[in-house]
Amino acid sequence: MLGIFTAISTLATTWLAGRNEKQKAKIELDKAEVENKARLLRDTNVYNKEWEIAQLRDKDKSLRWLSFIIIASPFVVAIFDPDAVHYYFTVALSGVPNWWIKAFMGIMGAIWGLSSLKNITPAIISSFKRKSK
Repeated sequence: MLGIFTAISTLATTWLAGRNEKQKAKIELDKAEVENKARLLRDTNVYNKEWEIAQLRDKDKSLRWLSFIIIASPFVVAIFDPDAVHYYFTVALSGVPNWWIKAFMGIMGAIWGLSSLKNITPAIISSFKRKSK
């Protein structure tokens, strides 16, 4: 009985230590982001400020992971059950309206493409404004 308690407490202690280190690393990352943001704002020669800052804090990462899992799941299932994937693409998707499939693909494109463009667009626009002056 004591061995089980010791094993559980050791496991919990290890988990808590890992969690604390992860939290410390997150705090260090936040601190580095603030310092880099301050450096970029002070530096007048850097023109892609918003893009660099947005890349430091990738807010859409979980959304991209979810969409990747949705897109990649038929390929993983095909390894274990190819007939189910064949059925899914031939029978099940034939009942889905075409506009739904196109809307889904548009959403995936927005998640992967437009979410990155929103970070880069201000830098591109400001560089065109500077060149036109």
